[in-house]
Amino acid sequence: MANSLVQQRPFKKSSHHKIKNNFRKVKLIYPKINFSVKTFWIIILTVIFSYWIFFVIKNTFFKKENYIQNLSYSRESVEKFDDPTLYSAISKSLKWENYYIVWKLKRKTFVNKIKSEFPMVKNMKIVKSAPYSAAVWIDFYEPDIVIKLWDRLFAVMWDYNFEIFSGNKIWEDIFYAELPQYTSGIDSLYWLFHEISQNQFIHDMHFFAESFPDYDRIVYLPWSSMTVVILKSWLRIYINNQNSLEWQIENYNLIKQYYKDFYSLKTIDLWSLQWDKIIVNKN
Repeated sequence: MANSLVQQRPFKKSSHHKIKNNFRKVKLIYPKINFSVKTFWIIILTVIFSYWIFFVIKNTFFKKENYIQNLSYSRESVEKFDDPTLYSAISKSLKWENYYIVWKLKRKTFVNKIKSEFPMVKNMKIVKSAPYSAAVWIDFYEPDIVIKLWDRLFAVMWDYNFEIFSGNKIWEDIFYAELPQYTSGIDSLYWLFHEISQNQFIHDMHFFAESFPDYDRIVYLPWSSMTVVILKSWLRIYINNQNSLEWQIENYNLIKQYYKDFYSLKTIDLWSLQWDKIIVNKN
């Protein structure tokens, strides 16, 4: 066998085709903006002015010293009506608030909130008295009538009543009636107006005051529907609130005019029997 030689072929490196990325050229077209010099300066000045306004507000209205930390109340307000719960509620609502925000922008909301909780408040005024401080003035409604219960006073207005504290002047020059000592220990007068309506009570008490201008005391007796009018500390007149007041007053005037021993009487009961029968007592 003839020897044959195998001849190695020369190695040829395979060639790779280069991948060409063809990108589409996009031409961005921006709108052409033409500013006049005047417009340019208007924009610049507007930005500067806006920043200036922000700076002024921040350093005036929103200065730390405009946030209320200390509150004082006018002496007139406290002397008129000194209720700790009222002043505590006002302080709680105002403290740490910005004076200009709460009083200039939220004044109506704030005042209405206080008036809803304390209907005797008629109006309020708040002024910035010093850094971190404000002073409060309060104006109050006058009660329709004041009821005296031993050593306590209660003001009545609309469908609302509240206690008047010692030394307060809200009840000065206001007509008042009394309740007897056996009703002491109560905390409000709402129970009273289950027996007689508040409007009727006010009407009756004023009617007695007009009918007996020289009265010393007018005392309503709960659970009996009777009122005692005390004249000159010596005569007690008993009136039934459930019957005609006009007739009873007319009977009293007849006794005063025609009863010869009138000034020796100690008690007059105008309606324990019938409208035309009256009980008198000299003891």
